[in-house]
This record gives sequence, structure tokens and C-alpha cells, in this order.
Amino acid sequence: MVSIYDHIRAAPDRQSLPDEPLLRKKYKFGWVGGALDGVFGRHTARGESTKKVFESVEALRRLLQEANKETLTNLYDLIVRDSILSFIDEVLEELNKSKLSVDSGRLLETGRYFATRAAHREAVKFGLALIGRAGTPSELGILKTLGRNDEFTLYAAVAIARIADNAEQALWELAKNVHGWGRIQIVERLKETQNSEIRSWMLREGFRNEVMDEYLACICARAGRLHEALQQQVVDEALLEGAADMLRALLPGRGPAEGIDDYTQGADSCESYINLVWARRGLGLKHFLTVAEMRRFLSAPEGWDKRDKLGWTESRRRTLLALCDDVFAREEWRAQVAEELASVDEQAFYVADTAAKELSIDTWDVHFKRIRAAPVKSSSWYRLMQQTDEVRIDRVLEFAETILPLEKVATGPGEEMGLGPGFELHGTLDWILQDLRRFPLRGWKFIQAGLRSPVIRNRNMAIQALATWPREAWSAEVTLAVQELHNREPRDDVKRRLDDLVEGKSIG
Repeated sequence: MVSIYDHIRAAPDRQSLPDEPLLRKKYKFGWVGGALDGVFGRHTARGESTKKVFESVEALRRLLQEANKETLTNLYDLIVRDSILSFIDEVLEELNKSKLSVDSGRLLETGRYFATRAAHREAVKFGLALIGRAGTPSELGILKTLGRNDEFTLYAAVAIARIADNAEQALWELAKNVHGWGRIQIVERLKETQNSEIRSWMLREGFRNEVMDEYLACICARAGRLHEALQQQVVDEALLEGAADMLRALLPGRGPAEGIDDYTQGADSCESYINLVWARRGLGLKHFLTVAEMRRFLSAPEGWDKRDKLGWTESRRRTLLALCDDVFAREEWRAQVAEELASVDEQAFYVADTAAKELSIDTWDVHFKRIRAAPVKSSSWYRLMQQTDEVRIDRVLEFAETILPLEKVATGPGEEMGLGPGFELHGTLDWILQDLRRFPLRGWKFIQAGLRSPVIRNRNMAIQALATWPREAWSAEVTLAVQELHNREPRDDVKRRLDDLVEGKSIG
């Protein structure tokens, strides 16, 4: 297997890694670069057993004392067994305490070997950590090369911060070349910057990422001093668009990151933004969506006692809400929605469709047309079903029944998560089953396929849909299908839901 370093060096913008099949086999589905470390490092407690830390330090000690195939293999196999995120900090702490810290040369040599020769991602991360511990600016080339892949950005960034002469500048340059978890990890480390160029970039581009803008919106608004930037005499289009996207991410106040209530200057920024938007015409639909979100926030009945201290006074809210109402009511938005709903650009269509929902514009026919063009892979099933009513449901189900090869789903219950390539049809079935709960006694063929699907989520949604059917309306075919699934179901939690279904209990 080619080394990961050579793989990335040959195609710096390629995010896939040669050990992807091994990861997919272990987790049943793939993770985008940096996601496994990003999710578990952010939302779970770190810390590994003392045994794992001791074994790693001991294996490294043996390799440094006597480098041979056996000691190298022992360390390598130990490191690639699990994610190193949960224990690498403790390993480095032990290195600082031990005599190993004296032999920085051999430690660096080991780090370089793992970083540039390893074919498994955890070994590469281990190498990056060792370079950060014992490296010099001479290793920056290695760090920058590997850091361009989101899977390694966190480890490269930590090492760069320790060994670069101008760490902030080096981190910023790297941040501009990553767009997923890697950007999140770096921008979080730039939040104390006093560099005006970096601050400007944060407000216009730095918060954007392929995971969730919410992760960086508050950090960048705060570090970039958005409230001050919006009060400048000239506010350029890029800054205004950045403000729109950041505020739209902050205003709902839900999710895994900081929201508007965590942003001390939130009221000032919102006031400056809506004043600018109110005074301009010909803005894009993203601004409409931000105004709609701000309008919803300002209309909320609760939470204002605490917010009053942050500048959200009653009189200010009334003024801002009036401005939002005025902008929201402009007829130009409807014309833009109609135009953008015909766009072949997925992002532009998504924005237009979201705006249409805010304006109560029915887009059912638009979504049905898109689905006809790509029945299995279309992203329009969710919105189509969401807008389907009693008058339309039979038409949707008749079309879906003729076009979707449900037999390819009904291959028998399994333990599949149903994510990634090869599960597009199962995902389409999800959207149909989810809304069948609103239409009791409809769509049996889809429920039947869901009950027989290897994807856990399909089976659970099929059970939820069937739970809306009166028990006395079950045919012999329905009863038999439920019993067959119960006999073959590999998961105890799904079996319990089937028991509740048969007994007429609420489905958990």
C-alpha cells in the first residue's frame, strides 16, 4: 500500500485516503476527513486507559533503544489499532516526564518515518504528534503537506503551533487550503488573533466550512469584530454576505456550537446588518433568509429578560422587527425565488426552495419534476413528501411504485447504517416512509420493503408508519410480514418496537 504522505503529495486536493476500505469495514460506513476525530474529540470525553498509554510509551521506548523490524512492527500495530486522539496527549505528557525527552533526534526520526512512510492514518497522526514534540522548522514542509488533508489538519496544526517561527501566519495559510473539519480545528486556534488581515478573512471566508457554519460563526464574528466592521463607512459585498451567513447560523441558537446568546455584540451586529440591508436593493436570497431568521428570533415570546443585558431592549427589538418586516415583504423576493427554482446549481436551488418555504410558495410541482429526472438520487423527495397532502399522496405513491426497484431494498434485515454510496435507494425510501405516518392505510408496498430492508433506519421508519394503521385494519399479509421480521430481526431494540407495534403501544 502506498504511503499516505506520497498519496497526498501526488494530489494535494484529494481528500480520500488509501486506507479508506479498512475504516469502512470497521465502522460499516465511511467518515469524511477529520470527522471521526472532530466529532468524538468535540462531543465525547477524552482519556484512555492507563494501560494503553503505558503500552504506547513502552513500545516507543523499545524502538528508540533498539530500532529493528520487531520493535517497529510492535509500535506500529499498537498505534493503528484505535484512534490515537483519546490517548496521544497522555503519551506526550509521559514523554515529557521520561528520559525519552533527552533523545530528541531519534524521536524526531521516528516521527518523520511514521508521518511520511505509514500507510495507515493513525500511524501518520502519531508521527505528526512526535514531530510536534521534537521537530524544527525544517519539518514544516511535511506538516503543511499532510495538513492539507482534513484528516490530519488537527495534528499538523498542533505541531505547526509548536515549531513554526510565525505559527499564526503558517496556520492561516493552511486554513485557507482546507474546508472541512480541518478548517474548524485551525480557526479555533486563531480566535485570539490581532492580525487585521486574518480578522478580515474570518468575516468574509474563514467561518465557512463543509461541516456546519455554526461551529465557527460565533468565533469569527467575535474575533473579526463584526459589530465594528458593519459600522464602517463602506461595507463591501463580501463582508455583507459573510455577515448574513454568520448571523443566520447564530440566530437559531441551537446545535452543537455557540449561538446568538453567546455573542455579546449580537444585538449591535444585527442592528447594523438590518439597517444596511434595508437601505439596499437587489440583494440575493441569502439575505432574505437571514432577515427571515432574524424576524423569527425577534418575534420569540420568551428569553428577553436575560437578553436585555446584552442590548436586546424592548424598544430596540420593536425597531429591528419593523425593519425586518419591511424587508421581508418586498415583492422582489418572489421574483428571485421563481427564477432560482429553475437553476441547475444545487446550492442556488436549495436557497430558493428554502426561501419559497418562508414565503409559503408551493414548490411541489418543481420537486416532482426534479424527481422524475433522477428518481433514486434526487434530493427533492424530502420536500416533495413534506408538501404532499391527501389530494396528492396517491399520485406520489403510484409514481414511486412504478419507478423505484423496491425489491433491491427488501433483501432481508441486517445491521447496515445505510450511509454512503450504494444506499441511495434506501435513503429515498426513508423520505417516503417518514411522511407515510400522516397517511394511515397508504403505501403498504413501501412499508413492506422497509420491514425487509438491511438498513436499521428503514425498518424503524416502516414500523413507525405501520403504527398509524388501526390494528383491526391489518390484512393477513401485513400480520405475516410483521411476524416474519420479528423472527429474523437481528436487533433487540427493533424487536421491542415490533412487540409494541403488535400490542398497540406507543413506539419508542
